[in-house]
Amino acid sequence: MANDPGPARISGSFNSSSCSSTSRIKEEGSRRRRSSCGCRISTNVNVSGHLFLAVALVVLAVAGWVPAVGAFNVDTVNYVLYEERANSMFGFSVTLHQEQQRSWVIVGAPTADTSDLQEGVVNGGAVFRCDISEDNRCSRVPFDAKGNTFNDKNEQVDTKSNQWFGATVASAGVDGPLVACAPRYVFHQLQPRKVERVEPVGTCFIARNSMQQFSEYSPCRTMYWGYHRQGSCQAGFSASLTKTGDRVFVGAPGSYYWQGN
Repeated sequence: MANDPGPARISGSFNSSSCSSTSRIKEEGSRRRRSSCGCRISTNVNVSGHLFLAVALVVLAVAGWVPAVGAFNVDTVNYVLYEERANSMFGFSVTLHQEQQRSWVIVGAPTADTSDLQEGVVNGGAVFRCDISEDNRCSRVPFDAKGNTFNDKNEQVDTKSNQWFGATVASAGVDGPLVACAPRYVFHQLQPRKVERVEPVGTCFIARNSMQQFSEYSPCRTMYWGYHRQGSCQAGFSASLTKTGDRVFVGAPGSYYWQGN
């Protein structure tokens, strides 16, 4: 029996623990580049490490090389730990959500095994909701319970395996909808019949009504445009919802000759 690599883990609190800034300026007759600054303070760093980092940042800020930045530690006392299966990339994306007076951590696992829910799909990816206030357990949100799609001629028209569903998750806020995306979702272009193209158009699903009602939104899935326009959209690479939840914004970096849209 192969060794079990153990559960994938995500841990943290509601405090941010990283900061970064990069800038570049031009001066008369010469060009000076400001160095990039990034800091991530680990709870395992000793006191001297903290002192060195603080002094280094102050010196750089006074010298004018970087703008002032601030950082603080992850809470090591009042933290919550969530675990799911290994190799699922659990924690690749995370957002907070509140609905019906319950608070959730929404976690994407873009390479999770979904074969028990989606027949014929290999590592389609999943999104979990983890209860903050009660038992801290996570359950999968059934955004899409269907396998690959076939038309009336039994021709496969899409591929959901390795689509990275859950690579992007976003919430509209309290009692609003959720959006989760699969930027590597593939659509099979069957028309015109001369050539069958397989195109990574990407797709998103929106959850409403306490994550019980789901609808799909795939703006680049079309029968007529090829890869040079919308065929390589990868829609869902990023996504956001308005506060009212009536509009969704989806990033598609591969659309229109890879200019993005």
